[in-house]
Amino acid sequence: MGPDNSAMVMSYNYYLVALSVAISTLASYAALDLAGRVTAAHGAIRIAWLSGGACAMGMGIWAMHYIGMLACSLPVAVDYDWRIVALSLLCAVFASGAALFVVSRQQMTPVDITLGSLTMGGGIAAMHYIGMTAMRLPAIRSYSLPLVVLSVVLAVLISMVALWLAFALRRDRQHDRAKKIAAAVVMGAAIPVMHYTGMAAATFLPSHTLPSLAHAVNISTLGITGITLVTLFVLGMTLLTSVVDRRFAEQTLKLESTEQRYRQLVESAQVVLWRRDLHSSTFNFVNAEAEALFGYPVADWLTQPSFWIDHMHPDDRAVAESCCTQAALDGQPQQFEHRMTAANSEILWMRTLVRVIAGTGDARELFGVMVDISARKHAQEAAEAANRAKSEFLANMSHEIRTPMNGILGMTELALETQLSVTQREYLLVVKSCADGLLSLLNDILDFSKIEAGKLSLDPQLFGLQQMIADCMKALSLRAHQKGLELAFEVAADVPEQMVGDPGRLRQIIMNLTGNAIKFTEHGEVVLSVIREPQADGLILRFTIRDSGIGIPADKLAKIFVAFEQADSSTTRVYGGTGLGLSISRRLVELMHGRIWVESEVGVGSSFSFTAQFDSATEAIGKEIFVSPKILRGLRVLVVDDNATNRRILERMLSTWDMIVDLAASGAEALALLYQAANTGVSYPLIIVDGHMPLMDGFTLLRRIREAGELKVGKALMLSSAEQMETASQCRELQISEYALKPVARSDLLHLLLRALGNVTANESAILSPVAIRPLHILLAEDSVFNQKVAVGMLAVDKHTVTVANNGREAVEAFARQPFDLVFMDLQMPEMDGKEATQRIRRQQEMSGMRVPIIAMTAHAMAGDREKCLAAGMDDYISKPIGRDELAAVVARNTVSAPSYPASMPR
Repeated sequence: MGPDNSAMVMSYNYYLVALSVAISTLASYAALDLAGRVTAAHGAIRIAWLSGGACAMGMGIWAMHYIGMLACSLPVAVDYDWRIVALSLLCAVFASGAALFVVSRQQMTPVDITLGSLTMGGGIAAMHYIGMTAMRLPAIRSYSLPLVVLSVVLAVLISMVALWLAFALRRDRQHDRAKKIAAAVVMGAAIPVMHYTGMAAATFLPSHTLPSLAHAVNISTLGITGITLVTLFVLGMTLLTSVVDRRFAEQTLKLESTEQRYRQLVESAQVVLWRRDLHSSTFNFVNAEAEALFGYPVADWLTQPSFWIDHMHPDDRAVAESCCTQAALDGQPQQFEHRMTAANSEILWMRTLVRVIAGTGDARELFGVMVDISARKHAQEAAEAANRAKSEFLANMSHEIRTPMNGILGMTELALETQLSVTQREYLLVVKSCADGLLSLLNDILDFSKIEAGKLSLDPQLFGLQQMIADCMKALSLRAHQKGLELAFEVAADVPEQMVGDPGRLRQIIMNLTGNAIKFTEHGEVVLSVIREPQADGLILRFTIRDSGIGIPADKLAKIFVAFEQADSSTTRVYGGTGLGLSISRRLVELMHGRIWVESEVGVGSSFSFTAQFDSATEAIGKEIFVSPKILRGLRVLVVDDNATNRRILERMLSTWDMIVDLAASGAEALALLYQAANTGVSYPLIIVDGHMPLMDGFTLLRRIREAGELKVGKALMLSSAEQMETASQCRELQISEYALKPVARSDLLHLLLRALGNVTANESAILSPVAIRPLHILLAEDSVFNQKVAVGMLAVDKHTVTVANNGREAVEAFARQPFDLVFMDLQMPEMDGKEATQRIRRQQEMSGMRVPIIAMTAHAMAGDREKCLAAGMDDYISKPIGRDELAAVVARNTVSAPSYPASMPR
């Protein structure tokens, strides 16, 4: 029975059609994603991705094809030869592999895409028509050649588009994700078009001949479900693996990029970086900068265990090993400086920082950073050499200037003690004033050089504040009184008398600020006040120097504390000066842990204030005068002074001793109070009078009081602003018990009161009038003839006998011949200097067990000179040019028989 000439009618299950399109879309996305993975992979991993991707992608295309075939329903039963089905699957895998290979190349030329399209399209067409050959059904197949050709052309064109899209979107870029999904949808819809075109090319005619079913299988609904699930699983796992691999690849890429940047950073760093084993000297890594800096190959660092230490300066090896060991023990970074020897024998200074870091596994390593500081070290050494040269120059200049100045000042002072005419005395006073000014300028320059060199330091010692201030005020009183200014000071009651600090530097600040106040004040007053800073830890005092001078413009306040700067720097300025004093004072205040500032108003005056920190005295030195409350308590005293500040200061001082104080601003007011007191039966056992007052001075006032018998006034104290030639005779004539120059310290005022009232004990009298020291036999070692004459002349005033040695050798020989009570030793002398002579004398004394004081007397005045002298075996130090009182004080301080030298008496 022949075949029926009517073709079988084919119908489609649209659910399976939709499933085939979905699988095609998923397979297309997998193809696009796999293209990126194959491109990114290298070596064996690339082959693995290419093989696995071809299988997964081929299975997806094949599944789309067979589900599409199963979607087609015929009126007869259809079986499939599984061998031919497997062959079609291989065609799909081959086509997928070819496509992945083409799109994973670095470049895709038109030839590549043409060959790839033909291969992939031909493979897909072969898969389709081989798959249709696997059909086993009672029917005869025939194909429409035009539709077959069309399906093959569509397969090639769709493959070309798919290859181009896969190549363009193969990179893992976040912004291409949407494009990749859209391309997968397009490809997923296009690939089934080729399939269903091929299906349309086939015509099935009924046949009564039964096909061979030897290798045929029937695909049931369960089979369709299984194929779909397996395909989806394979494609899903492929995509999941791709995503996971992509994440790992991204991390690997980041790590590689980070490592590359790290290596670039390490190798380009201008420092030497290294790692070494924690418990040995073996280096695990050294960057290229080590070779560039030192000239040794990096391999030498890595292969020679002791390379680092061997090329380090021997004096620095112990420090390096110690720091490395300490860093390994406590885990804290260590830093040190050392020297390394380069390949060209150059010595390089390095600063190395070492610390412990994590190594491989649980091991730890020592990490080091070496920085070349040779340039800084050389600059530092050059600066230190320049500083030493400057210091030596200043020391030599100081010595050369002070030596002749010692002769000028010393001889002038000795000449002033002789009988002179008024004109001669005036000339010599001018000479002494100019020399003192030159000495002050020299001291300022030396202090400024010490500040620049960082060698200015303090010498803390126990001292009495009020007495020190009183000495400063007395030294400045002549200048103030010559200008008609009132000079006064006041120390608050809660400020202790004894404290620990540097009285010399504090005196320098006070003299500078007060001297400036006097200089810039033409009329009025200059007042120094000292208070204790409230709510301050420890002993912090505030010193304020207030004047009624010209004032300072607001725009000049900031620069007056700068070296060589002045408020008036014009060439026509009225007031002289170098501009160093305030700058030096500022640095001294900073050394005392304080601050300095100024408040000023032009035409009104200025107020300079500074704070300084002191240590409290644990015990007082010297003897305190006993004050009997019966003597001063309740005693009425009349204070007559035209200056309100002086009246206020005297009132506070006297009130602390419970005295009854009445004040008068003029001689007329004082007389009125005295007459009023006489009428009421009140008397004044004590009157304190200012010697210089307008209209009626103190002497006139006392004369009128003495002439008026009805006025009841006892002892009289005269405080004067200037010493006059006729003062002594006037004091005797007017029965003035005590006379003193203003300003007067609290302790001095107390002494005056006790002496005036005649109630001083023998012990107190000894304190008030010290006993002069006995004449001494003194050895003077000095090579300058002028300085010899000055020192011998000053010592002869106190009846001392002086033996002169012209150099250190003569001094040693003279000391061996006869005993001396005291030795003055110059430092710079020919044949043998003062230090060597001192050491030889000390060796001579080791036999006798006695120690004669040796005092350095030199023109050196730089920082550390005093310490050097003491270290050489000397007991004290005096700097040239020397003054009569200063020399006498040094003698007294170093003489056991006379613990205190008498105060200087008026000559």
